[in-house]
Amino acid sequence: MEGHYTRQTKHGKCKISIRILDTLFMNSDLVEVLVPIPLMERFSYLPPKNKGFPLKKGSRVLVPFGKRQLVGVIWGFGKQEVSDKRKYKHITEVLDQSPLLDATSLSLAEWSSRYYHYPLGEIIQYFFPPSLRKGKEAKFRESKYLELTSKGSFISVDGLARAPSQQKLITLLKEKKEISLKSTQAFGISSTAINALLEKGFISRFSRELSPYKKLENKKLKSSKILNSEQNKAVEAIKKVQGKNKTFLLDGITGSGKTEVYLQAIQDIINQGKQALILIPEIGLAPQAEERFREYFGDRVMSFHSAKNEREKVDAWLGASRGLVDIIIGTRSSVFLPMKNLGIIVVDEEHDLSFKQMDKFRYSARDMALYRAKLQKIPVVLASATPSLETLRNAHEDKYEVLKLNERATGASLPTFQAVDLRGKELSEGLSKELLEATHSELDKGNQVLIFLNRRGYAPSMICKVCGWISNCSRCDALMTVHKNPLRLHCHHCEAQKSYPKKCESCDSDDFLTYGFGTERIEEFLQNNFPKVKTLRIDSDSTRKKETLNEYFDEIRQGKPMILLGTQLLAKGHHFPNVTLVGIVDADSGLFSADFRGSERVAQLMTQVSGRAGRDKKQGRVILQSYCTDHPQIEEIISGSYERFAQKLLEERKISNIPPFSFQAKIFAESPKSLVSRDFILNLLNRSRIDEKTRKNVRLVGPLPSIMEKKSGVYRWELSIFSKSRSNLHKFLDVMQSRLYDPKLSKQVRWSIDVDPLSSL
Repeated sequence: MEGHYTRQTKHGKCKISIRILDTLFMNSDLVEVLVPIPLMERFSYLPPKNKGFPLKKGSRVLVPFGKRQLVGVIWGFGKQEVSDKRKYKHITEVLDQSPLLDATSLSLAEWSSRYYHYPLGEIIQYFFPPSLRKGKEAKFRESKYLELTSKGSFISVDGLARAPSQQKLITLLKEKKEISLKSTQAFGISSTAINALLEKGFISRFSRELSPYKKLENKKLKSSKILNSEQNKAVEAIKKVQGKNKTFLLDGITGSGKTEVYLQAIQDIINQGKQALILIPEIGLAPQAEERFREYFGDRVMSFHSAKNEREKVDAWLGASRGLVDIIIGTRSSVFLPMKNLGIIVVDEEHDLSFKQMDKFRYSARDMALYRAKLQKIPVVLASATPSLETLRNAHEDKYEVLKLNERATGASLPTFQAVDLRGKELSEGLSKELLEATHSELDKGNQVLIFLNRRGYAPSMICKVCGWISNCSRCDALMTVHKNPLRLHCHHCEAQKSYPKKCESCDSDDFLTYGFGTERIEEFLQNNFPKVKTLRIDSDSTRKKETLNEYFDEIRQGKPMILLGTQLLAKGHHFPNVTLVGIVDADSGLFSADFRGSERVAQLMTQVSGRAGRDKKQGRVILQSYCTDHPQIEEIISGSYERFAQKLLEERKISNIPPFSFQAKIFAESPKSLVSRDFILNLLNRSRIDEKTRKNVRLVGPLPSIMEKKSGVYRWELSIFSKSRSNLHKFLDVMQSRLYDPKLSKQVRWSIDVDPLSSL
């Protein structure tokens, strides 16, 4: 394994590399360093006064910045001009013996900075786990060992008869060559004896990294499933393009075996000594994905996501970068992992909004994966039962090769749909008579039922019956949700919480009405009405603990009759063979969204959650509750054709000339005063010198208040920029960005740029 040992000598610790490295400093007057601050500049420093490790692009360094010491990354080298009279500071310390980032990572970071108009110094930090950003060593956990020195090798054991503990240690080391410092206690050797032998120079102490990744053993792994003709065709198409950059859209209905396709396609790549990166949208999908991959590929599979602790993240990062693991499964941040020999990228549920970061560095992991695959000349597979409209358009224009899977892998048929018109009907805590009767029937047969409501908490709001006071959030244009366990009011936008009021803030009445339904409220009703079976609520409130979600899924897979109640955590990619009924409590949610992407999102979510029913041998059934059963979108979902619905949306978007038939970016301004945010954007437009050609090639909408203008105590305004040409859009953004850093303009606001925005909230 490549790496290094650290030995203790009388002069202190000394690192000895087991690889031959160029130990010469590059001849340069100045070193260009990326520093993690929100400015587009790169900063120049003089080489360190005390020469240590060589200066190389991609290595971390400790540099003085104002009164602070920051961890930066070397970006380049240059000569100081004679006319340059500035006084440059010296780099404090070079932290890495060899660069931690390879050429691909550096190119990906540079492209990301240009494309998303975000400071490169901050982007480069995303390529490291948290502890490496703080300057800690890029090492696995270390263990200390003892060994004999040359002097100790020739010492006579009999000469230590008066020091039995020292004699015992020397005897052990002559026999075993080395022993860990921890194990000396088990042999009854005291620290006094160890220190005495160290002082005499008979033994020395050194440290060794302990990799958590074992070499792949020749153990029997699960054999591949037999594929149907569609799956076989897809696997062969992916295998043919190894070592070439090509994008595939793996477009298969729910339950069609998309995972099995890329599992078998990856097998050939792994056999060639290459690695695979699998991007998943949610942490909740990681355990089942990791388990399935381990059945095929053994122990050299790992996951990487925010639920891991710092030590686990460093181990995963090192395992990927040193080539010690074959397959990495992770959420969006995994796209930044440096990998020694990447051979393929798979983006599962490519349409999912979770691949887009919504604050600070607003990148799309899917789009970055596409560019990374282009850099490394490898194939990328975008898998989904409900592809995004952007992906579908690229497929229609033959930029992507489409691999269709129209049959369920188990041979099961698609679920049947029943729309329940709620108009004029009495409901029991939001549930219709038809849904309750169907739930009774399926549970009596020993099956499982999934009730879907994408709204957590007990009730979306509370109202005073006397004066009409409503539980508004003081920091957002939103209502505070009522939670029962524990009893409180909670804003799901800014996370503000306050205790449940005993009296009305307006009239002192104690007569309140909780309005609407959340997962807590429906859970309470289902537990009372179906006491013989377990109701399992799965949402972000009930799964806060690290292992809770895994435990829930293990319980579901046991197949016992139960009711699964949850939000979109249950909608994505899970295989529950005993779920035969899916009930969608509020199918109207999002139908009339102010966001032009609202219809697309609802159709995707409804199709995905419906696909959890009848995935094995048992017939599935879906009941949609709606007050608008004649709505075109509801009719399309009932017909089971997301493809037809998506095609209609594409035609509408083309007529309107909005994405994906144009390119979009937004400039946001936030401040405690609404007019300040608005005026910031107006001043930005007035002060920016935009030539007529550039202005002509873009369409501006705004400034307008955001759909939720007040959020987290600030007022938000936005400017939307549309263009038929991506390059023209970026030219306009370049001009805007050059003005955004003007302190006279921006000192009163917080601003941001969002390229390819996916949400309007």
